[in-house]
Amino acid sequence: MTQKLTAIVAGGGIGGLATAAALAQRGWDVTVYERQDALRAVGAGIYIWENGLRVLEALGAYEEATSGAFRGTHFEQRDAQGNIIESAPIEADKRLLTVPRSTLLDALKNACLRAGVRIVTHAEVIGATSRGELLFPNNEVVQADLAVGVDGIWSKVRASLGLELLHEQTREGALRTMIPAEPGDFGPNDVGKYIECWNGLRRFLITPVSEHETYLALTCPHDDKDARSMPVNKELWAKDFPQWKHLIDRIGSAPVNWGVYSVTRCHAWSAGRTAIVGDAAHAQTPNLGQGGGMAMQNGLSLAVHLEGISDKRDIPDALERWEATERELTEHCQRWASLYGEVTYLPDEIRNRVMRGAMSDPWVAAQVFRAANHTPTGTK
Repeated sequence: MTQKLTAIVAGGGIGGLATAAALAQRGWDVTVYERQDALRAVGAGIYIWENGLRVLEALGAYEEATSGAFRGTHFEQRDAQGNIIESAPIEADKRLLTVPRSTLLDALKNACLRAGVRIVTHAEVIGATSRGELLFPNNEVVQADLAVGVDGIWSKVRASLGLELLHEQTREGALRTMIPAEPGDFGPNDVGKYIECWNGLRRFLITPVSEHETYLALTCPHDDKDARSMPVNKELWAKDFPQWKHLIDRIGSAPVNWGVYSVTRCHAWSAGRTAIVGDAAHAQTPNLGQGGGMAMQNGLSLAVHLEGISDKRDIPDALERWEATERELTEHCQRWASLYGEVTYLPDEIRNRVMRGAMSDPWVAAQVFRAANHTPTGTK
């Protein structure tokens, strides 16, 4: 009987669990190491476009992850007066669902457990080697045939392997939280929409995630101290977006997280028998809602490219083929997510014209939604 190849994964977030589940479903013996004392979702709500939904279906996590999810009909930009800048209908065959991050994480965790993945918590990875090793405090080393770092934007795996080409924190960041949904929150012209409002350098994003919860993202430059303060300066945000005061006033019933956006690029996504996935390899601003989707997509692809390998000596070549397959689309998504954010710094009227013209242009729309419209490796 052929012995299973072994894999160890640093990071029990969305990308790490998707990668672990995909490997285990293909016969690997997989262990996930998570530094926290339990698996916890970081953030509030999450957008899952068609590409991410296809990955969830392939992993057997779709039904649980999307139970009770909100499916919007339009993504809409509005100006400070509430006037519509652009309202883009979401095609019926290009799904976009929004869910609480915790719901998605639980679904991926359960997919892992069904596939036999072991999850070890309170296990902080402080480094890695190209020999498929993860390093822990007190000189502890765990070795496997494959190691995967899915340990976030400050990845210790990436740093120890010397893979980083760029780690840039943007000027923008966001306060993110969930509020309880109430009847009458949305008028007749607002129902079924994801709504992004702009006022100067501040943005207010409204995203229903279920019948009971709505996800809010309050975006501003990191040096806008009044806007980014915690507790949230509700009076300031309500003044900028008065038509949504009833939602802003409800902030505080759930935790609020502030984070500046990061972009990471690497000269390679692997070294020897150790790879990096997700924000560790290709963090992007959240403007296209593809951070989680691309992490899951590339984690599944990694497992597909390793399928059928029986000798660990073949792993480095397979990892190079995996990167060659996925990197161009991933970096395209990064570029366009950053470009979308740059219009923030235009004067309001100029930004309105640019957004209106750009989003109605078929070529621009194709670039913005290229990742969402992509059929990920392993989902055909």
